[in-house]
Parts: sequence; structure tokens; C-alpha cells
Amino acid sequence: MGQMDLTAASNVLKVFYLPPMREMLNQSTVLLSRIDRDDSTQDVSGTSFTVPIHMGRNEAAGVGRAENGQLPTAGNQQYSKAIIPNKYLYGRIKVSGPVIAATKNNAGAFIRAIESEIKGCMRDTKKSVNRQMHSDGLDALAYLYSSTSSSTIVIDDNMSNPFIHIPATGCMTDLLDASSSYVTLTADAFIYPTTVVAAGTGYTALVYTDATKVTPKDLSASRADGDPFVLPGTKGYQMMGIAGIISASDPPLLAGGLHGLTVADNTWWTAQTVGADATLADLTFPLMQSVFSKIAINSDYSESDIKFLLCNYQVRDKYVELCTNERRMFNTMTLDGGFEAVDYNGKPLIPDPQCKRNRLYFVVPDTLKIFRSSDFDWMDRDGSTFKAVAGYDQYEAILFHYGDLGCVARNGNGVLLGIRE
Repeated sequence: MGQMDLTAASNVLKVFYLPPMREMLNQSTVLLSRIDRDDSTQDVSGTSFTVPIHMGRNEAAGVGRAENGQLPTAGNQQYSKAIIPNKYLYGRIKVSGPVIAATKNNAGAFIRAIESEIKGCMRDTKKSVNRQMHSDGLDALAYLYSSTSSSTIVIDDNMSNPFIHIPATGCMTDLLDASSSYVTLTADAFIYPTTVVAAGTGYTALVYTDATKVTPKDLSASRADGDPFVLPGTKGYQMMGIAGIISASDPPLLAGGLHGLTVADNTWWTAQTVGADATLADLTFPLMQSVFSKIAINSDYSESDIKFLLCNYQVRDKYVELCTNERRMFNTMTLDGGFEAVDYNGKPLIPDPQCKRNRLYFVVPDTLKIFRSSDFDWMDRDGSTFKAVAGYDQYEAILFHYGDLGCVARNGNGVLLGIRE
């Protein structure tokens, strides 16, 4: 009686912490909250998810003939299929035996002792998932921009912006070779960003063997500008994101194309794109409207199906500046979850701090779904959320999610690239 054991702790965690975590995932991350809804999430089972794609019409429709002429050859609707791989994401926390012993007589004390770890796992999970949903499946944290030595480098977002996903305290990474199928050039390199380069190109960074920041680590001599840094061991295992879906090209890691469909063999399997990353131009209303028009012309979706526009804060600011300069009124609106947006022709233009820069997405949510075989949950199939770590006086809890972001009509979305910020 009165002892706070692991079974009791597990019950406390399940009852009090899992629902708030789910709520935070839905309401505190912009892109995830707009996609991960009941009508855009599909629970499935298996190692991959196969979705039929309607990609062609019956050509024997409305065919004119002379009186008594031979009727046209029968046609049919044309279909293909998208195969969406399952992705397995995990979060892990540990608490030591002495911490449990020190608080065993007070459930409240135990909760307070581990609260920071639980909330930290929740916060970091939501940020990681939202970041991946903005990526192209590679989930690059930063790109090599230049290097003065093998361990002193400059990193950026591959668009000459000081925009990276490496925390200020640094993190372990793998460096991949962008010119050779993204093979690993250097594994387990601790990247520590220091200052923004004076010209604003990126961050200077130092490379170490580990988080002690004592021993410099030599990056591969084959390194080159544009090589990405990713979390160790994650290549090919991260979720697909809108940078890979709302695009006119195949995602970088997928030789077989997005969901098994290459652009070369399926020219209809592209999003509507205007502009180019390599050529920056000022944001204008005609450019924005051209994306709406391309979606309406080249897909089965209309302007009314585009439910929101998505960008980073710099592009949002450029849009507000454009409205001011053109003396065009715009409204502000508060969306579900408390997100602030400005409107374009009645549609919310939403900023997301993890969105890639220099671009503006035009999103039809009906075309995007999270296919999952398991929602976010703690591993407790043996009846306990916290489990003993073999060989150590420690106990751990593991958070998991099985699923991936998929697209059922790639041409229904659009993107405006190369926006000068």
C-alpha cells in the first residue's frame, strides 16, 4: 500500500500523458494539423499501402461519325496504382532506478520527476513529424555549403538561406553524397553550428566525433557543396513530405519515383509548378493566380478545392508587403488550433516555421492522406509502459508511429517556386 511501483507509474503515464501528446501533435504543428484529420487519415494494415489512381479517360467518348459510319473502337477508363511504403518512427525516454526510488511514495512527485522527459518527447516528436512532412523523404537537417577544412564548414538549406534544422546545441548526423545515390560519406558526425555567416548564406559549423565537442572529426574527402546532413541511420526511413509530393520531379531517394511512379514514365504524375528554385523573382498576384489556374486546367480539381496556401514566415511577410504596396485589403483569420493566417481571395495563407523557404504551396487536402497502421502510442503490449533496461538500473518508455504521408492525386496541388524574400 502506498508504494509507487512501475505498474502504477505505467497507468499514470497512459491515463494522463498520452491524450495530451496526441492533442499537441494535432494542434501545435501547422502542416500536420491541416492534414492529420479524420477525413484525411486512413487506417490500414501491412508493410505498404496500395492505392488505385485514376489517370486516364475513355477516349471513345463524344466521337463523331458519318451516317452509317463505323463506330469508334471501344475505350475504357485508365488506372494505375500508387504503392505507399509504411514508415516506422520512434521516440524513447529513460528514467533511472534511483529517481523512481526517491519518489516511490508519492505519485505526484513521480509525475513531476518524469514530466520534463514525457513533455520533451511529445514536443520533439511533433517537431520531427512536422519537419518530415515538409521534406522530400530525405529529411535533410542542413546542406554542406562550403568548407575551409574537413571539420570547419558552412551549412545552409541548399537555397543560400541560413535556415537549418540542426539545433543550436548541435546533434549527431550522417553526411550523404548527393552526387552518388546518397550513399553515406561520413557517419556519426556531431555538427555544432556557431554563427550566421556575415553574408547571410548560412551558418559556420564545427564537426566533432561526439557531443563533447573535444575531438574534431574529418568529413569525407569526397564531400561537396549540396551534400545533405541527416539524422544517423535514417536514410530511406523517414516519412515523405510535401516537398517530394508537390513537385514536378521524383523525390531524391526514390529511383522508382514517388509511390512507385516515375515522372519519366508517367508524365501526368506531377504537381503544378510555377517558377524555379534557381531563379528568384518577386512575388506578384499574377504569379499566385497562375498556380490556381494550372490546377484548374490540368487536374480534376477546381480553385474551390484548394483549401489553404502554405509558406514560411518570410514569404508570408512578402505577401503582406505586396498587399500593402498594391493597396489591396486582406483579412486575418484564426484557424482551428489557434493558427493565425492572412487571406488570399478568401483562402488562408498560413505560415509554418518549418516550411522550406522561397516557395508557396497551394494545397488540396483531399489529395493527401496519412496512411497508418498504428497511430502514435506507447509500447505496452506486455501490460507495462515502462520496462527495465537489460543490464542497467534504468527504465524506458518507447513511443511509436507506423505510417506515411501519401498522395492520391499529385496533379491537384501546386507550388510557386523561386520567391525572392
